[in-house]
Order: sequence, then C-alpha cells, then structure tokens
Amino acid sequence: MTGRLTDAQLRELADDAFAILNWAKRQRFNKDRQVEELIRTFEIRLGYRQPILPATETEQ
Repeated sequence: MTGRLTDAQLRELADDAFAILNWAKRQRFNKDRQVEELIRTFEIRLGYRQPILPATETEQ
C-alpha cells in the first residue's frame, strides 16, 4: 500500500480537479466523461501514465 499523499500533492490534485471539471463542463461532457478526464489527469499527476503531448509543427 502506498503512503499518504502530502498536503502539497492533495492541493495539486484539488486544483487539477477544479480546472478539469470547469473545462469539461464548458465542453459539455456528460458526467461519465468528466470523471474519465479527472481520472486521466490524476494518473498523469501521480505518475501512473505519461501525458499525451500535442504534435509540434515539425512532427506534422
């Protein structure tokens, strides 16, 4: 079992959740899609997955 998250980590997750939920609501995502976006964001923040970076002009 992993240890407890630090106060700083909890604050970062809460900040991420606020930002992602606001964005997802503006995109008119339903509740299930909003939850999926939150889970993806938390996984990235906690190091469980790598972020998908946007393509750069040279990659296109």
